[in-house]
Amino acid sequence: MKTCNRCGTQNIEWDMHYHEVTGKWKLLEHKSSKGQVCGRVKQEVFAKSSKKDIVKCPLCIDTSFGWCESKKLFETHLHSFHPKGDILTELDYVSKFQSQDTTRRFWKYDEHYSRYVD
Repeated sequence: MKTCNRCGTQNIEWDMHYHEVTGKWKLLEHKSSKGQVCGRVKQEVFAKSSKKDIVKCPLCIDTSFGWCESKKLFETHLHSFHPKGDILTELDYVSKFQSQDTTRRFWKYDEHYSRYVD
């Protein structure tokens, strides 16, 4: 038996199923002296957006990027990724996360290939 470090409740058992699945130890959920469940992580509730709210950036040509959930996020996207009004391709987004060798091999036909290869 264990005492909870968060609320001080005594004689709590270990969650054996959780330990068998993850290899980590966790106490069973229990109520603190205030009547609240101790150890449960609160999940944030997000408002769902409809298809009408989603805006596609006209400067992100043929990319999977540039989809914004609202007009406010679209304005932020324009300010962050297109400060000079330049058009971006898929390579412009992924080049930050891959090596120059990968760019040479797989992105030969992209319009902005010459920007990233010596």
